[in-house]
Amino acid sequence: MWERANRELIAKLLTELEFEELLRPVEGPEWSLSLGALTLHYTAVRRALGHARVDPASLRATRDGVEVPLPDAVEIVAIGAPALGVDPATTAGLIGELSMTLLSDVHQLTHGRPATELIDLPAVELEGELRGHPWIVASKGRVGFSAADAERFAPEARRPVPLLALEVEGADWRGAAVSRVIPVHPWQWEHRIRPLYAGDVARGRIRLAGAYPGRWLPQQSLRTLADADDPARHHVKLALSILNTSVYRGLPRERTLAAPALSAWLRSRVSGDPFLGDLILPGEVASVSVAHRAFELVEDVPYQHTELLGAIWRESVEGYLRPGERAISLAALLHRDPDGVGFVEPLIERSGLSVGEWVARLHEVTLPPLLHVLYRFGAAFSPHGQNCLLVLRDDAPARLAVKDFVDDMMVSSDPLPELADMPADVRAALGDGVEAAILVQWIQGGLLVCVHRYLSELLLERLGYPEQAFWAAAERVVAGYQERFPELADRFALFDLDAPAFVKLCLNRVRMLERGYADAASRPVAAAVGWIDNPLTPA
Repeated sequence: MWERANRELIAKLLTELEFEELLRPVEGPEWSLSLGALTLHYTAVRRALGHARVDPASLRATRDGVEVPLPDAVEIVAIGAPALGVDPATTAGLIGELSMTLLSDVHQLTHGRPATELIDLPAVELEGELRGHPWIVASKGRVGFSAADAERFAPEARRPVPLLALEVEGADWRGAAVSRVIPVHPWQWEHRIRPLYAGDVARGRIRLAGAYPGRWLPQQSLRTLADADDPARHHVKLALSILNTSVYRGLPRERTLAAPALSAWLRSRVSGDPFLGDLILPGEVASVSVAHRAFELVEDVPYQHTELLGAIWRESVEGYLRPGERAISLAALLHRDPDGVGFVEPLIERSGLSVGEWVARLHEVTLPPLLHVLYRFGAAFSPHGQNCLLVLRDDAPARLAVKDFVDDMMVSSDPLPELADMPADVRAALGDGVEAAILVQWIQGGLLVCVHRYLSELLLERLGYPEQAFWAAAERVVAGYQERFPELADRFALFDLDAPAFVKLCLNRVRMLERGYADAASRPVAAAVGWIDNPLTPA
């Protein structure tokens, strides 16, 4: 399995780094990329959103023109990254992250179950089958975890994590009284809380109060966990100082404390709009954060040191489901089993719908509510695969649920009246907002590029459904929505989703060329390089 996982990761590297305009291979019937004396040869197919998908099976290598065994992905990075301007420390870090990613990939290829067995799994168990971020090449780098930690705490381990309960003097609480002890991840307790809060532990300000009740399964984000025995129970989102997919997975203090107020404000808006009656927003109903006395005194201290101890309690989508409904993450639609069969294939087959009908339902369920929140309220979610849940009825898309407001929601910086009464603590946590063109990118980058870029090519490769038909169906849904709400014409112009192209956000560039592994006071943001032809622009 190592050879297969290695080929697939090299193909992903070549695909995504060329998409982000870091690599410039020679195109042809057989593509080639020269890295000094080493040359990689392969076939690739250019897709609708501009990326060229590399066929892993086609990969071969030559050195000075002589055929040689295909190197490991980490060797290719070691040779190629410096030529792109990646510094030695960052190159070394990438080698480590890619090695951990390969370790996980081999495990999942070895133990993964057929897609036909997955479509009826409970959503919290399905998360353990998924392969990680489809775009970021080091999708499971998990810097800070040992191999043993990954076997205990990663979602693909499919093992409950025994959470600990802490009693903490001086903790800052917000929202409903879901608990009066703070759940903490055992890794965080051993590696961050015990050593860094040692004085508070010694003086009894932080007390270990035993186990936090429940059997908690980690979801794809690592730090969010769901109770395996009680799907309707609140999920818990915990601080976990692991560097994965670009950021440390801690809990930003200001946003954590604002989470319940943000949930309440957002849901008050949505509940008053008849068009959004089917949109589910699982609320972040309670939160707690514990400041570190010393780190808080350091001006511009790296953000990981201010996000060490806290928790957010989020409602489970299960409590919102109607009879006959179930929910899966959009990320599940991108999953392929070890035989290459997509999770979505048996789902569509069992629904009784044609591929085109199923896709039309998907767009009808997802796009209008996301657009309506943007146009009507000047707010946008980052609707990537983990934040959006697709509610199914009879295996067909029926409704949409969106979660994780505190980390992945933003508002417009324009003085829109709908934003005027936002609570002060929420406004402080969100800052000044972002300009309209950037807010639109949250949907373009999060949904069109991070989800539909992959789903559309899966449907083409596996079911023969044309990419053009996929995007045309999406464009029809957008046009239909806009025709329904002519009174929002000024917002359609402000948040221009019909522009012929939009900025290409580049996630791998951030690690490789901009932030590296250096600490900083703020979290990194995606780089913007190049343009993508807008697949939703009317013909």
